Amino acid sequence: MNTSATINDTDQLVMRLERNHRCVLRMVRKLNSYQFEPKNYDGFVKLQDIKSGFENLAKEQMLLFNELQNQNLHFYPALDKVKASLKKFNVLEQKVAAYILDSHH
Repeated sequence: MNTSATINDTDQLVMRLERNHRCVLRMVRKLNSYQFEPKNYDGFVKLQDIKSGFENLAKEQMLLFNELQNQNLHFYPALDKVKASLKKFNVLEQKVAAYILDSHH
């Protein structure tokens, strides 16, 4: 793989990570709104778990941004980390959906 292709691919990874990071931050803001207030202790525990998951994901993404911007990662390890980050986001999104469904019963 030539250098310009690698730089372009890395730029695309950064853009994808930035888009996902904005989604993570948006979700954290939503979870902190009154709409998601738990109705019982079990809901409180679930919501705290979800919030801390998103906060940890946001921190991990910032570290990954720094690694990518400082070119401390080669492309394929970076790709693996971005994919893992997206997978964590999807799992957390599923937890949010389950929390919302549970809280409306």
